[in-house]
Amino acid sequence: MFTFLIAATIIIGGVSLYLVYIKPRLDPSYRAEAFEKQSMMHEAIIEYKKVLDQRPNDFIAHFRLGNIYLKLNEIDQAILHLERVIQINKYNYEIDRLDIEKKLATSYYQRDDVEKAFQTYLDILNVYPGDPDALYHAAFISLGQEEFDFAQKHFEKLVKINRNDFEVFFGAGICCYQNQKVTDAITYFKTAVSMNPYSDAANLALAFTNQRKRDYKQAIPYITALRERATDPAVKYVAMRLHGFLLLQAKKNEDALRVFQEVVDFCRDNDMPNEHMQALFDIGYASLKMEHSTQALEYWNELYRIDKTYNDINRLVTQLRREIDIDLKSLRDDFEISIMDNIEDWIQNPFPPNFLWDICGLKSERKLDLKNIMVTARIARPKEGDGFILEDGGDNSELVAKFCRLDTESFRIIANRMIGKMGYKVDQILQTYREADGVDFMAYAADSKEKTLVWVRRWTKTMVGEIPLRNFAQAINDLKAKKGLLVTTSDLTEPAKINLEKLSKVQVIFPEEVGMYLKGLL
Repeated sequence: MFTFLIAATIIIGGVSLYLVYIKPRLDPSYRAEAFEKQSMMHEAIIEYKKVLDQRPNDFIAHFRLGNIYLKLNEIDQAILHLERVIQINKYNYEIDRLDIEKKLATSYYQRDDVEKAFQTYLDILNVYPGDPDALYHAAFISLGQEEFDFAQKHFEKLVKINRNDFEVFFGAGICCYQNQKVTDAITYFKTAVSMNPYSDAANLALAFTNQRKRDYKQAIPYITALRERATDPAVKYVAMRLHGFLLLQAKKNEDALRVFQEVVDFCRDNDMPNEHMQALFDIGYASLKMEHSTQALEYWNELYRIDKTYNDINRLVTQLRREIDIDLKSLRDDFEISIMDNIEDWIQNPFPPNFLWDICGLKSERKLDLKNIMVTARIARPKEGDGFILEDGGDNSELVAKFCRLDTESFRIIANRMIGKMGYKVDQILQTYREADGVDFMAYAADSKEKTLVWVRRWTKTMVGEIPLRNFAQAINDLKAKKGLLVTTSDLTEPAKINLEKLSKVQVIFPEEVGMYLKGLL
């Protein structure tokens, strides 16, 4: 008997030794992980590929291989493995679908596949409508392709989240400017200027937008400051020229003529031949506005000598000479067509309609086919109040059951991600009365800074009664939250449902909705 016990002990010890120490070391995933920790990436790749030879659908191996290839800047290989994780559609506390989709979108960009990156960001927004990164890229890609209406919808959400990003507010302003929403454009450009007072582009845009609004009093200070501090001759020239026209539009004709003379001198001094011809053309009309016809003819004659074909200058010089000979004033009194009849059109349309858009730096040089992507993008259906409802794909009870069986730490991680899909950002994890019941968060809605208390409960053998519901309502008030979100894996009792109608701050996410939100997380 004693011999048998010794033999059994030896056998059990040997089996335990094999299972605990020897077998894991024979597993290529164990070796791969060890190599990865030692930054031996090529060795880790070999071992992870061995794992996939044995288990082709091992999503963890695909995920880790994707990350390694990203570190090695082997983008095509990284994309292959990350796309495979999405196809397998399994995730855990380490592997988050949102994280993978963002890495894929970035990788598509690096591979210059912008259309696929755009599609991926729209896919993210279908599930996470308040995700700042996806909103940012969807807004700027569509803006660059001159899809202004589509871009503006995303900018309107983005400015509520990225409140300190100059590029976001400047992009939103350009988008509104192109959509003829002048008041909104001014608001966004003012915010951009407040963030970066020395931005040439933002100050110029603010001046142009106020000009479009015909608020010349507001436009002139911005353009004056810009022309004084601009060091780039091209920027200074545009600022000086716009300043001259703003003065004309503000009926300050004498000051305008002085500015146009400064533009002519500036172009001569800085060897800007094309701009010099435009300046001579402008100052000719500005002189006529002041009824200095002889002076206008001198400037236009100079332009004619430089380029006889410039802006129909041959005809203008000929007509102006004739009108000077017969007296411009009497010509106008006789209601004959005069060169003066063109002045107002010149004053009101000094720049092409898309001038600001063409110089702002946001227009893409490469034309993409985004229309089909935008049309076919699956848009999440908004529900009443905050958050979003996802499309139901059938019975999700197994997902809810799996959610309830998670260990405490994994449950917290998945609950946090689920709250993110609802359109909220967790700010703080609160102490929960019983950790086995669930987790409590303080969160904020993606489009506001209002505090929201969130209780996530994984009850399975009991229904939510009236007392827990009232306790939740009291906790909302105690923590001075604006509202409360009770996420529950069990239904409410009938008395609780009746009482819920009286609790205006309480919103309940029922088990069937929980199952829909858990899709892609478990």
